[in-house]
Amino acid sequence: MNNPAITPETLLSKHNLYNVFSDEWDYFRQSYQGGKAYRDASLLYPYRFEKEGTGEALLLERLRQTPLDNHCESALHTYSSFLWKKKPQRDLAELQDDPEILALLKDADLEGTPLNEFMRTVQIQAGIYGHAWIVIDKAPHQYNTLAEERHNGIRPYLVHYAPPNVYDWTIERNSSGAVETTYLKVVEEERGRNGEVNKTVRIWTKESMQAYRIQGGSNTLETLHNTPNPIGIIPAICHYGRSRLHRGIGSSEIKDVAKLQQSIYNDLSELAQTIRNTNHSTLVKNPDDDASGGAGGVVIMSENTESGKKPYLLQPMLFQMEGLIKAIEKKEAMINRMTHLAPVRSVRTQPQSGEAIKTEFQLLNALLSEMASGLQLTEYRMLEVYCHWLGKTEQAKSLIIQYPEKFELRDRQQDLNLLKEAGTLTVNSPTFQKELQKLIASIALEDDAQLEEINGEIDGVE
Repeated sequence: MNNPAITPETLLSKHNLYNVFSDEWDYFRQSYQGGKAYRDASLLYPYRFEKEGTGEALLLERLRQTPLDNHCESALHTYSSFLWKKKPQRDLAELQDDPEILALLKDADLEGTPLNEFMRTVQIQAGIYGHAWIVIDKAPHQYNTLAEERHNGIRPYLVHYAPPNVYDWTIERNSSGAVETTYLKVVEEERGRNGEVNKTVRIWTKESMQAYRIQGGSNTLETLHNTPNPIGIIPAICHYGRSRLHRGIGSSEIKDVAKLQQSIYNDLSELAQTIRNTNHSTLVKNPDDDASGGAGGVVIMSENTESGKKPYLLQPMLFQMEGLIKAIEKKEAMINRMTHLAPVRSVRTQPQSGEAIKTEFQLLNALLSEMASGLQLTEYRMLEVYCHWLGKTEQAKSLIIQYPEKFELRDRQQDLNLLKEAGTLTVNSPTFQKELQKLIASIALEDDAQLEEINGEIDGVE
């Protein structure tokens, strides 16, 4: 039975900040995805003639041919590779044998995704948009006992929502001063085989949990369920990136990278045109001259041009191509600097002092540590809600989650060269030589078991 006061229009209403940031979110998504999404966004600056008449077809051809050097995806996945190289440690304490908790670790979203992989996806989404939402949901059911729920596979599970899917939210302080979410509305879209888009609207309040389906073709409304909220809180967490703009709105990690990426994208298009003109010169001729331009362009001179003027080839200007290449290299260096990834992405053409390189690694380590700290806090809050579903809020207080605080960032080649030089110095100390050998082994090898064995051999331990 549908409430007459609820209509598709009211269900699809949005938070005022959603309308402010939605275009920016689309741009960040396109910049990260690349490929078809980037081509469809038509982010090349059109030439004047491409805005008129048949010029649109030329622009589409340019969009198809221009490659994208996707710095947004590269930067976010580089962060991710460092963050998840060493997995977070979880001490489950009293819940270490709990079937629901163990199931969460192996299959967080009931789609076979382990918890670590789920959190990695959340981290990347927050990097793209500035924040991501995690809902700890549980299917409505009529079972009365925990045994019946387990028998039928009913347990809490996690769902992550990108900001474009979260239409409305309310985050405010309660009477005790704590900040909490008091309202959340998300919209899931499903495209049917006939191309119609059906929308499922889910709404959480402290009092109720509601779900509605809006049929794409007929725009009819169906109530899926409207049940009391059994836990009395909104089972959702807003995970922010490294900074927050508003409650429910974070700051994207690629907000500045995306613009430079688009600029390089246009430079690559210009470079392709320049190379084509360099390899295939443009022919300038009179209308009646019997000459062809081959693969190059043809410019027809005006009829008022001197009749004795002979056809000639326009000579390409190589300095234009060199200027474009230098501009692209400059912009790539800017991206590496603003993402703090210069130590791992750039090719060094000039020698740098050890202190300068050390500072670069420290900046990147601080950025990664900040991201890891945010993920750790989010997971604490998420597991607290998960245990709320299980009726084990007291046990949740004993959980210990530890994400890495320091990351292995070093210039291995430089470190090895330094140790090689140190080995040539005369230091009459067996301890010095042993420690030097251990340092060399720790740089050359990564396997902890092998390093432990080698260190034992160096110390003479059987």
